[in-house]
Amino acid sequence: MAYEPLHHKYRPQTFAQLVGQDAIATTLTHALHQGRIAPAYLFCGPRGTGKTSSARILAKSLNCLRQDHPTPDPCGTCETCRAITNGSALDFIEIDAASNTGVDNIRELIERAQFAP
Repeated sequence: MAYEPLHHKYRPQTFAQLVGQDAIATTLTHALHQGRIAPAYLFCGPRGTGKTSSARILAKSLNCLRQDHPTPDPCGTCETCRAITNGSALDFIEIDAASNTGVDNIRELIERAQFAP
């Protein structure tokens, strides 16, 4: 059996599972219900506070194939949801801000973002 870190094994998969992030979960859920999704979201804070989990849940909510519109409850089983969970989705780019701090890194990210997958 392969080793899986606990923070991967028990990563929240829905907004309801986010612990200690009620405000962000409520805000994003209301935005999805009302269809008022901002063009960009910036997740910041100390390590281990749910930034990556929140971003992945939002990505799944916006791209879930089981719904014909954005939903606060992604299925987690469709091809897109599984790809985002596994980190293999072509339309979802996860950027680690801690390791992309230089101007050259940002220029490369901007250049990569201009091309379709």
